[in-house]
Amino acid sequence: PLSLQMLGMHGTVYANYAVDQADLLIAMGVRFDDRVTGKLEAFAQHARIVHIDIDPAEIHKNKTAHIPICADVKPALQLLNKMLEADPLPEGQYQAWTDDLDAQRAKFPMQYPDREDVIAPQHAVQVLYEETNGEAIITTGVGQHQMFAAQWYPLPEPRRWVTSGGLGSMGFGLPSALGAAAAHDGKNG
Repeated sequence: PLSLQMLGMHGTVYANYAVDQADLLIAMGVRFDDRVTGKLEAFAQHARIVHIDIDPAEIHKNKTAHIPICADVKPALQLLNKMLEADPLPEGQYQAWTDDLDAQRAKFPMQYPDREDVIAPQHAVQVLYEETNGEAIITTGVGQHQMFAAQWYPLPEPRRWVTSGGLGSMGFGLPSALGAAAAHDGKNG
């Protein structure tokens, strides 16, 4: 329920609103590429940025971090979780913020045109989700279908999404699908 989905030009209005209004942005393993940031000087302009990345070349590459941390995300996240367990946030401290984001989500829901003359690709992805009960392992190639799958196929559990994430070439989808099928032999997906 707290997920705002994707950010940037292919993301939701409410995710972009959240980053625009945030006073703190914890970015883990991100590139801050132009598809996410748009104009760099306007991106997260009110936020202090904590950037955690294992690759030192990515820190400060596109967006300056106030707190740069060169580390593996897994132990960094484990440490943050331990800190929150030791000193939990007061109940409801951010209720006004989550209410504001819920209002944005209601005001700007994800939607697509409902047409009679063609099958909208977003609808096809939703039907795929329904037909597979969300149990498929989704692989994508490179292109618009990659965005439609990311936006319209909810992922109920980890390790169900195989994509190049913008770093692959055309043709990535088929071999990744074969690899996923081989790795999960005997399991629906």
